[in-house]
Amino acid sequence: MATYKGIKGLTVPSKASDPTSVADAGLLYYSTTSSAFKVVVNRSPSVGTWASGGNLNNARPDSTGAGAQTAALNAGGGPANAKTETFNGSSWTEVNDLNTGRYGPCTGTQTSALFSGGSPNVASVESWNGTSWTEMNDLNTGRSFAASAGADNQSALTFGGQSPQSALTESWNGTSWTEVADLNLARHVMYGTGSSTAAIGSGGNLPPSPYTANTELWNGTSWTEVADMNSIRGRGGQSGSTTDALVFGGTSGPSALAITEAWNGTSWTELNDLSTARYGGSGTTGTVGSTNATLYAGGSGPTAATELWNSGDFEIKTVTTS
Repeated sequence: MATYKGIKGLTVPSKASDPTSVADAGLLYYSTTSSAFKVVVNRSPSVGTWASGGNLNNARPDSTGAGAQTAALNAGGGPANAKTETFNGSSWTEVNDLNTGRYGPCTGTQTSALFSGGSPNVASVESWNGTSWTEMNDLNTGRSFAASAGADNQSALTFGGQSPQSALTESWNGTSWTEVADLNLARHVMYGTGSSTAAIGSGGNLPPSPYTANTELWNGTSWTEVADMNSIRGRGGQSGSTTDALVFGGTSGPSALAITEAWNGTSWTELNDLSTARYGGSGTTGTVGSTNATLYAGGSGPTAATELWNSGDFEIKTVTTS
């Protein structure tokens, strides 16, 4: 009869305590404490939950965000708000304001971000260096309620929006904007995250029609329609990449939603809801965001509330034979 040692060339190790690092993913071991075989597996997003975090100093709707859960940036908002705040994982601190107060998309990190466009249909662009905002070359087409993706203030993508209703996509190289291939579906207040060469845009509003669940992937050259979200909505928070993304909150009409969904590169799965339904808050966009640790700050009300999402990098499962 085949044995584990015969197949793998080694015996199953025994451990008194469970591993604490994602580096152990794939490890099969015998727990001497619980007298059971266990295996360390990559995390499942479904185990994630939302918990309360420190409030913003300024409650406002339609602010935008960038960075990671422990190093986040929140900027702008309505009406014509220029406030900027940074988050250290526990609390928010006011820093230098935008030069032009507005609500629009922002992407990048806490120390290198780009704010592009905004309401009412402006083309203004500002770059954040961790201390202050600097005005840069404008978008080719000014618009409000667009989405964005990008790693930092040197490479970004802005897409969709209202100018009026727009499918336009523009790419930023650190100096200027270039119009590239349009979205397949023109819309605004869509979810957007990723990088300038690998972005995901989903949901949004396309008046006079209702909201949509449509999802598109950008490969650096063109947009491709993929599987829809489970819930029709827009104007919420987002985080992650084209293979591992999270969208949360939003609206599909007059009411706020608390729904959270995860994208695995192929399909969407509904997860645990936000504690408080709302729309118009900010997530942690860009490639530094991830589905195992993000946040949702501000939003309709207006509210200053921040919620933190955590699902961990791995989980430990008991091996059964049934």
